[in-house]
Formats: sequence, C-alpha cells, structure tokens
Amino acid sequence: MTIKNEKEYKEYEARVEKLIERGTELGDMELLSSEEKAEFTMLSNALDEYGRAYHPLPGRMSTILADAILNQVKEQGLKQKDAARMIGISATTFSDLLHGRRALSFDIARNLYKVLGVPADIVLA
Repeated sequence: MTIKNEKEYKEYEARVEKLIERGTELGDMELLSSEEKAEFTMLSNALDEYGRAYHPLPGRMSTILADAILNQVKEQGLKQKDAARMIGISATTFSDLLHGRRALSFDIARNLYKVLGVPADIVLA
C-alpha cells in the first residue's frame, strides 16, 4: 500500500488513531481482531514510508533524495566512493547522508546538483 498524497496521508493517520483508540478501549492492541491488526500494520508501514520520503526528521535526508542520488550514481556507472569524492566528501560521509545519519549541507546539496546532476527540485525539496 502506497500513499499518493497528503490527503491520503491524513486519512490513514486518522484511521490509525481510530484503531489505537479501539485497542485502548479493549485494554490492549493485541485484543484487536486479526483484520484490525493487519490493517493497523499495513497503514503504519505506509505512513512510515511516506513520512520518511516527504516528512523526514530535521537533519535527515528524504528517501526520495537518497533514491535520486543512488539513481544518478548508477546511471553514471560510478561507485559510491567515487561519487563521494566527486562531490567533495568522504565515502563514510556519503553513506551517512544516504542513511540519514548526517545532515545535508548547502555545499553538498549544490554539488549533488552541479556534479552528479541530481535534479534541483529534488535536492531542494
């Protein structure tokens, strides 16, 4: 299940809240029906995926940008360490960026666009 837009995101959030309320009323989430548990898991996973892409935590790179970077690296036939060197950072820093362990600086963002060709609208999103 994939969330397509903010409206769906809000709808899924509201449904998860209802399921949590129901579980609370019953005294434990384990007391939900198997269908409700499955729905809760499916909605939670979809919300998490959408959130990481469109609402990353401060200092974290969105999965959309990480995917765009990896796509450019692959299209250009580069290894990650070579791409890192090209944009002026270490391979470790490059990995940390892709995995959300390091914030994206202005200089790195600029080099992702200018050197690797990652579209500006994705870098700036």
